[in-house]
Amino acid sequence: MNIPILSNIPLEKLVSISLFFAIAFGFIFKDMLEYQVTYWQQNRQTVKTIRYNKENIIVAYSAMTFFAWIVIGAVLANFGLGQTFGYSLSAITVFPTTLFIWVQLGSMLKLLVSNGSEALIIDQYMPGDNFGKQAVKTNKK
Repeated sequence: MNIPILSNIPLEKLVSISLFFAIAFGFIFKDMLEYQVTYWQQNRQTVKTIRYNKENIIVAYSAMTFFAWIVIGAVLANFGLGQTFGYSLSAITVFPTTLFIWVQLGSMLKLLVSNGSEALIIDQYMPGDNFGKQAVKTNKK
């Protein structure tokens, strides 16, 4: 099974082009997510959640995932694993990982909304500390 569109492009160019687009869509996704978090922070009284599942954010994340799949598949195919096995192994690696990251992102943003940014800081804990403690909220007015 060869992917017709991808088999006509030399692997080195395919890796370079798809890596560029994966990084570009990653920056687009990051900027859109930062905008949503900033918007939520500025409008906490009216906006109750961070809207990370908007269509444009999902499209950017999906495009980043797609191009990451192509990068890894092309690299594996370039190492002599063959196109079918390379892209299959890439799909097995990339798609579940990005799905897991998307689910974790949602839970982290919900934690941010409910408990504040202090709940996300894990560097403050020392080895052996009890993680069951609630994060201390500081009200700065």
